[in-house]
Amino acid sequence: MKKLTLLLAALFVAAGATAQHTFNHGPYLQGVTEGEASIYFTTSGRGFSWVEAREKGSSAEARRYVTTRHGLIEAYNTRNAIRLEDLRPGTEYEYRMVSKEMVDFQPYKVTYGDSITSPWYSFRTVDPRAKEYTFAVVSDIHGDAEKYTTLLVHLPMEEVQTVFLNGDTVDYFVEPDQLYPAYIDASVEMFATGKPFVAIRGNHETRGALAREYHNYVYRPNGEYYGLYKVGDTAVVVLDCGEDKPDSHPVYAGLVDFYDYRARQAEWLKGVVESDEFRSAGHRVVMIHIPPIDRAEADEDRYRELDGGTQQVYDFFVPVLNGAGVDVMMCGHTHRQMLFEPQEDRDFPVVVNDNRSASLVRVSSAGVNVRTVDVDGNVTLERVF
Repeated sequence: MKKLTLLLAALFVAAGATAQHTFNHGPYLQGVTEGEASIYFTTSGRGFSWVEAREKGSSAEARRYVTTRHGLIEAYNTRNAIRLEDLRPGTEYEYRMVSKEMVDFQPYKVTYGDSITSPWYSFRTVDPRAKEYTFAVVSDIHGDAEKYTTLLVHLPMEEVQTVFLNGDTVDYFVEPDQLYPAYIDASVEMFATGKPFVAIRGNHETRGALAREYHNYVYRPNGEYYGLYKVGDTAVVVLDCGEDKPDSHPVYAGLVDFYDYRARQAEWLKGVVESDEFRSAGHRVVMIHIPPIDRAEADEDRYRELDGGTQQVYDFFVPVLNGAGVDVMMCGHTHRQMLFEPQEDRDFPVVVNDNRSASLVRVSSAGVNVRTVDVDGNVTLERVF
């Protein structure tokens, strides 16, 4: 019996060694700042992977980056998120991925298989002196990668520096590889090897058995789904709306706590709007999936009846943002394109994209120019805020 067990183990190892080790998703850029960037990618089988990077055009040997946690270098995995640190601001870098297949991983013996290396890719770190910033905003694609690609085709992607996915990229998250065909693979093909996307949670990303694993696929500043993104003279505040129904709604089975989450987020936001980083910005944009529409506006525009989550987005965040010099807030969620002008209780405008549109936002000394196009390439909104 012992000999049979050893024979089966040997055959298993041999079979594993014959399977080709490949990169199957990525690379895609995340969390690019003045001095850091993260490279996300997956391999077809378990391995030990790293990233090599150097300034583009340099003859110096590339620096090797790995992920280390609690003294252990990340290995024997398929999903990788490797942080590049100590980079120079406003500088172009080139990088490539390397992975060694791990056929067998015993306590005192590691057996490697294939070793693979990707082509070189390039990106640029954030320039703190930049006076202009161009980005795209897309929401509510609900797993329709074809629609997502069509929308991006209608935008001048050569100008776009960041793509903000403003919520509801999927209907719910239930399969480990679901996000790749939903929008990540399309992002990689079109721009994400050299330009980052920022995944903002909508109410649908919080649904499904794997919703609590979403953080493994996207970068989160300071470990949160909300954060401040500063690109030169532009400050972009990303907020996390949570669910659109009250926490007590039976569909959540008592497993959500968004009321307290929004309250804590509002306290964080108070610190942001008082910070030098935010106050020194020439332009300020806020993004959140669910728009902060009060009951009067909802009735006037026949917007769906307000409920717990939607009302709290208004109650928690609008009072903090009033008086903070916000140029415009970008939202989604309604599947209807809407523009809400400033009013007595909210001193900034709100642009709401529908589920068939994308916005190109150009920030410059002239203001914040929002140009929205639909899936047919028709311009449905053009406004300078």
